[in-house]
Amino acid sequence: MPAITIQDLDYTFSDGTVALEHVSFEIEKGESVALIGPNGAGKSTLLLHLNGILHSSVSRESVRILNESVDPKKIHEMPKKIGIVFQNADDMLFMPLLGDDVAFGPINLGLDKEEVQRRVKDALEMVGLAGYEHRVPHHLSGGEKRRAALATVLSMEPEILAMDEPTANLDPKSRRELIEILRRFKEKGKTLLIITHDVNAIPELAERVIVLNKTVIADGPTCDIFSDTEMLVKIGLDVPVIMQIFEILQCFGYPCDVLPLSIEGAVRNLTETMESGAGHVHLHIHEHTHSGISSARSKYHVHAEKHE
Repeated sequence: MPAITIQDLDYTFSDGTVALEHVSFEIEKGESVALIGPNGAGKSTLLLHLNGILHSSVSRESVRILNESVDPKKIHEMPKKIGIVFQNADDMLFMPLLGDDVAFGPINLGLDKEEVQRRVKDALEMVGLAGYEHRVPHHLSGGEKRRAALATVLSMEPEILAMDEPTANLDPKSRRELIEILRRFKEKGKTLLIITHDVNAIPELAERVIVLNKTVIADGPTCDIFSDTEMLVKIGLDVPVIMQIFEILQCFGYPCDVLPLSIEGAVRNLTETMESGAGHVHLHIHEHTHSGISSARSKYHVHAEKHE
């Protein structure tokens, strides 16, 4: 049974602006998927359809969650199926104490006091905020707020988690902590949908990427999507920095048929290359090295320095 089914979804704002046009895709249970696209591509609009805040005026069957259509009259039931964490954590933290925020959803499910307390405790532990029940949410740091907002969703124990720009504006430590939390959620077999511009985080979180620009323009394994640099650059998107570095190394003669997307992939690639080369990597400058470097750098909108 698919976790998310989108079938021919259209959405136009009241001023006539087309936000989504014939969007179709399916996400299976247990999949981890990144949704990427330029600003104004309709990513956040699509997210709001998943829990019924927005809905197609054409067909309510356009969006199905766990094989059930999203009924706008029953959006209060959606957090049990799909938890959505929005980019601005302050929009999700409105109670005097963090424990109250995390308990809000379970209480509204009608759960007994002991079950609510268990869920609050478990959710805060999952995001690394154990013991924060009596903290004032708006006194937390930016990274803590992002994890606190995630806890308010996890306390509903959803099968699907969708996040809008989870790593945006986080310092490196907070970014790493959040990525680890999402990786653990993924490892539990839950379904993960990430909307992000942070292409360096995608290889760690998603095995599949959907590219949206009002409609789906590409959909496939992460390595395949990022290999199509011409398509990504054309719509203003980037590829992971590790991939760019190895493309530069190719200009120096580094043997690499498939560019790695992450640090882990780079380590594997280097190790395998050195083992096959008797413990050495041979790089050299040839007549096309400098032009190749300039071409690679300009492709990603990086100003190429003049090579002597």
